[in-house]
Amino acid sequence: MIEPLENLQQQAGAAFQAGRYEDALAACRKILKAQPGRPDVLAFAGSAAMRLGAFADAAGFYAKAVRARPDFVEAHYNRGNALKAQGRPRDAIDAYRKAIELQPDLVPAHHNLGSAMQALEEWEEAAACYRRVLGLAPDAADTHRNLGVVLEKSGELAEAEGFYRSALAINPDWPLAWSNLVPVLLERGKAGEAIAACDSWLATSPRDMQALALKAAALNETGDAAGRDTLLDFDRFAQTRVWEPPTAYASLDDFNAALADHVLAHPTLKVPPTDDPTYHHPKLQITEELLAGDLGPMAELGAMMEAAVADYMAVRAADPDHPFLADPPAKFRISSWAAVLRGAGNLVPHIHLDGYLSGVYYVRIPPEVTDGGDHAGWFELGRPPEEIRFEAAPAVRPIQPREGLMILFPAYFYHGTVPFESAETRISIAFDVVPDE
Repeated sequence: MIEPLENLQQQAGAAFQAGRYEDALAACRKILKAQPGRPDVLAFAGSAAMRLGAFADAAGFYAKAVRARPDFVEAHYNRGNALKAQGRPRDAIDAYRKAIELQPDLVPAHHNLGSAMQALEEWEEAAACYRRVLGLAPDAADTHRNLGVVLEKSGELAEAEGFYRSALAINPDWPLAWSNLVPVLLERGKAGEAIAACDSWLATSPRDMQALALKAAALNETGDAAGRDTLLDFDRFAQTRVWEPPTAYASLDDFNAALADHVLAHPTLKVPPTDDPTYHHPKLQITEELLAGDLGPMAELGAMMEAAVADYMAVRAADPDHPFLADPPAKFRISSWAAVLRGAGNLVPHIHLDGYLSGVYYVRIPPEVTDGGDHAGWFELGRPPEEIRFEAAPAVRPIQPREGLMILFPAYFYHGTVPFESAETRISIAFDVVPDE
């Protein structure tokens, strides 16, 4: 017996509202089998496919919808979204332009057209799109911020600063816009204003690691060594410990060998994509989460991490006068991953945005990472990345890695690896203490 189309439409709508997008899509397919050219059902199927992450299918449904009904503005617009989600911004541009041709005041289409242009690094065209949005919707904070980004990419720093500020005037609680504004202030030589911006940022997001990192860099740039050292107190906040092997292993070498085998065989170990600004290097491989699935020796290392974190927190009491210790997380989880450097390379300075504490355990260290004057291969705390402008010499703390060494430090400390050359493989296991509140 063929189910009535009206019932199927009701089923599709109810399933979509309940978040059962596969059921919604299945009901749409049944309708389309009987009435293949219905633009409303095709568009609804596209929406369900989008929610499922099936962007190619979604684009196909929307394409059929606009063929059946060429003036279907919403379907043109959503087809652009599906194409952009597929990584096809050039094709998305055509869809957005068609939607705008049919409805010139469609603000989301103008905004997403700018976003597609931005993805193609067509900065001038993207800026023009965002300016059109602001002509229609002057209080669109995300558009103010995006216009700032493309102007910054074009070298128009003063104007970019203005649009970041206007985004924050509309939404002062937006960490992303603060994270755009402060580096531009530093780039323009306005370190004092950058400090004030960080203080405003921290007033709305007291535990924001990027705000603390940038404030330390700005304090250093103004020559306020005391203020900088309050935040970057390496003696107070960097903890090192060399571990004894777990009882299941005869020696630390045996434990580290087991960890190395586990990491090198991990199914997620791969070179990060070329657009990763922190972790991409052709001789660097990173795993995904290590404290999940088949733990192997990570069970013992995870217990060691938990013990180190408990010790760290126990000897550093809450301190309302220090932004790092004013509100330590009462609950947290540990997330861990491995980094494998084969023969050469480095990790550029970075911070971990999601953590409260960060740490690293050294599994395998090449013999070239020795006590040399250039600190090749050493771990280094405190040096900002190159994209942050600074003229004053940064305060840094180099730490020589050794197998079995664990280092803990606040997640807002910039950290990286000094470049080195070796014929050997270097393996480290990083972890974050992530607030879970």
